[in-house]
Amino acid sequence: MRRVARFLVCLLVAVAALQPLQAQETAPKTLRFMDFNVADGMWFDQFNNYDRFVAWMSAQHIDIFAICEAATHWDKEKKNVPKSDEARYLPAKWGELAARWGHKYAAVGAYQDNYPVALTSRYPIEVVQRIGGSKVSHGALHAKVMCVNIVIIHLWPQQYRKGDPTRTKGTGGDEYRMEEINYILEQTILNPKYAQEEHWIMTGDFNTRSPIDKPFYDVIYRKKPQTFNYDVQTRVREVYPHDVMYEKHPNALQSSTRGKARIDYIYCTNKLYSAIKEAYTIRDDFVRTASDHCPLVMEFKTPKIKKR
Repeated sequence: MRRVARFLVCLLVAVAALQPLQAQETAPKTLRFMDFNVADGMWFDQFNNYDRFVAWMSAQHIDIFAICEAATHWDKEKKNVPKSDEARYLPAKWGELAARWGHKYAAVGAYQDNYPVALTSRYPIEVVQRIGGSKVSHGALHAKVMCVNIVIIHLWPQQYRKGDPTRTKGTGGDEYRMEEINYILEQTILNPKYAQEEHWIMTGDFNTRSPIDKPFYDVIYRKKPQTFNYDVQTRVREVYPHDVMYEKHPNALQSSTRGKARIDYIYCTNKLYSAIKEAYTIRDDFVRTASDHCPLVMEFKTPKIKKR
């Protein structure tokens, strides 16, 4: 019954994606895209009717919003998890919530734990596939908006391997994340059925660091040198040629957390990168209070939709 309930949640949230593009929704000249791990379904504003969140989102003028940790599941004390999906506002009501900042469309990725990913948009969403099962931890979503393939991921966060009952640090977490990323890549951009697709974004919380940032980390941790596993990011960089935040800001670490770590990324293919007008990380008062992650934003010229 629980699996059925979760399937229905995803189905209800994605119904809007089946609606055709309305006449008044002609393709805009540019699209503003945001990636944000909102921390436990925006728990910060969960018991405030999400009013601060809605006001903040409205001020950002985002067209496409990729979300990590898209389920509300804590009480006011952040101690207890509701036993039923019906007791949670999100992810079932993402469409309702997103409508408050002007997004009529919403979709949720594979909903298999308390941390699914989601997507909301001002323009119709085509859900290509929800990627779930034992090969991924929090699940992923492959969707299309305005002919752009968007793959939202949230990789395993722990040092131990998923399913390890001992939870011993340093025993398989990196290996499992490599398995996750390879599986997601194989299901999406490396899948021969999508070989003709030119516009791709892979985004989300990767819970890993990039080798391109090593010079920054060497300085940050010069007194206490740290060793990071760069395998996941090395693999992604073999497939996606552009790390947007790094390439737009190569002279400083674009930390995506409250500390000095870049673990959230926007990657894209050549066609899309050439259309990017700007990209930046938001660190304002709302973000500092609401989440332990920072939103990543980029604006790009809308690709021309090929006639079929």
